[in-house]
Amino acid sequence: MGKKGGKVDDEYVVKEKKGGKENKGKKGRNREIECSDYEDDVSSFISNISYQNNLERESLGEGSLTGESGIEDSDHSVDMQLEIALEAAALKNSVVRTKNLAILAELFRSKILGECLQKRMAEVTEVILKSLKNGKGSERMKTAQLAVLFTLQAGEELDLEAFYQELKPLLINSSGSERAGILQQLATLCFICTDSLDDRKEMLLLLRDLTGSEDKDLAVSAMGATSLILTVCSPTERKNTIGMILNSVIAQLKHSNVDVRIQAGETLAHFFEMGRDYNPDFDDSVDGLQSVFDDLETLSRDSAKFRAKRDRKQQRASFREILGCVMDNDSVKETVKISAQETLPISSWSEKVQYSALKESLGVSTSLHLQQNVFVREILGLGPPPLRADPISKGDKIEMKKLNAACNKARQRNMLKQRDKRMVV
Repeated sequence: MGKKGGKVDDEYVVKEKKGGKENKGKKGRNREIECSDYEDDVSSFISNISYQNNLERESLGEGSLTGESGIEDSDHSVDMQLEIALEAAALKNSVVRTKNLAILAELFRSKILGECLQKRMAEVTEVILKSLKNGKGSERMKTAQLAVLFTLQAGEELDLEAFYQELKPLLINSSGSERAGILQQLATLCFICTDSLDDRKEMLLLLRDLTGSEDKDLAVSAMGATSLILTVCSPTERKNTIGMILNSVIAQLKHSNVDVRIQAGETLAHFFEMGRDYNPDFDDSVDGLQSVFDDLETLSRDSAKFRAKRDRKQQRASFREILGCVMDNDSVKETVKISAQETLPISSWSEKVQYSALKESLGVSTSLHLQQNVFVREILGLGPPPLRADPISKGDKIEMKKLNAACNKARQRNMLKQRDKRMVV
């Protein structure tokens, strides 16, 4: 075996000979290099190293990542990647588990797994529960994210209510730096999985105490999670929750962090929209309403130099929309492009909050799931996926490129001929 740094042992040193004697550093035209045995040995050495590296990468799950997206395209390859990552995510080494939980999350985001997932539902559930019970810190956060993606992929093929009941006690008492993120994932699971009034009430009571937190991450997560759960609540539940935390949300408009201020403003706009739905005189029930309007208007025109330029720009843009919704009762008007033939209209804060929560979980693959994921489309009220034309095969693409190249070449020749004719006097 070779030494460190890729060097081989002394037996692989190449000897240059001239006239049967060793040539030490002298240059000449007629050198013979005795390298036939050397090449065979080195080839064997490199092949062995390559094989060992591949085994190592497979055990760590790295073999399932290719390119920027991290996921290969063929169905067989995806099936193998899922199998390898699930096996590695059940190992004792916490670093390996965390790495493969991230690989699984990327698979669930970037692919519609379908049958590949259906035959491994129990295995995925076991990995998630085991990691939440035994994991710590970032491993628990990765597992919570994977749990949300798993429910979005599995849909009604999974017993969502039972799955949520198993996960809730493992997530609800989280602590440490990952607490804010885990609570956000738990709220998303509550929104997706359960229709139980008791489950929603338990989550809202937990989030109520965190809405006014000084910790920026906890405050943002608590307000966003509360807003998400309220989108599926009854008018009575909304009225009780808004009455309990409205003042805490208003107070967060003066927070020093721009993300907290923006989240407080968006939550406030959502509260006013829901409040006016169940009570036409909702504005009259808000204490210090004019003061709230003044705060929103100030934030929409804030130009304080002690704030970062990017923060000021982001804040003004957000609060102009929020101010219109709260003061003038304007509705949200946005359109999300799903494909060339389909769009998702967003006309209320409830729809915007739901879409934003799903987008945060699905990331850059949101459009793929909006087009093909039946369960995600059902959540957003899009109906079944439309029929799609057959995709262009690789052979057809090559033929189209050749045709375009030939047309381009002919066009250039014709332009040169025309130019030569114009040059003749």
